[in-house]
Amino acid sequence: MTAVFELNHDKLRRDPRLAAIAIELDKQGPIDSPDAFNRYCRKSCRVWNEQFGSAPVGKTSAQFAALLGRVEQGGKEIIQTPWGGVVVTLHEHPRVEKYLVVRKGGYLALEMHEQKDERLEVKEGAGLILSRHAGDQSLKVEALAPGDQFHFEPGMEHCIIGTEDLLVFERSIDPKGMDQDLVFIYEPEKLAST
Repeated sequence: MTAVFELNHDKLRRDPRLAAIAIELDKQGPIDSPDAFNRYCRKSCRVWNEQFGSAPVGKTSAQFAALLGRVEQGGKEIIQTPWGGVVVTLHEHPRVEKYLVVRKGGYLALEMHEQKDERLEVKEGAGLILSRHAGDQSLKVEALAPGDQFHFEPGMEHCIIGTEDLLVFERSIDPKGMDQDLVFIYEPEKLAST
């Protein structure tokens, strides 16, 4: 069975700076396949860049650059990903704390967790988050800005899109073990090696 997700851009539409982005994203239709998911994420980044390319909304500091440098070097407590990477700052089972370092144009999987409870706080940059609470019909699309906080209980679908460089701090209780409770609904396409 294929998962189908309608998208709700109401929060974007209410912000005068983001209304044009909402109109363009409304044209995408539902996310109902890996291709539709990747097309939506890429278009989100493209229309954001068309709107704000010369004057980015989010700012990043030396902290983003330092954490991205650690990701690129690799090593202990680092998880390299196509979208950037993860810097683990605490792992005392079942508690995990980590930074999600998302490069501009990168996006995470549309995912959920069976047991993991996570809290996210945007530290730097800008992007979009897609999420759906139990009982909601559509994925709600919201802009991300420093200070924004989100709580994802088990079973909630969610995805982060880095429309600009983006730094998110995650605190979670992960009973199955770090990264053992990832239920990928749709994953980012693999990047072609150059």
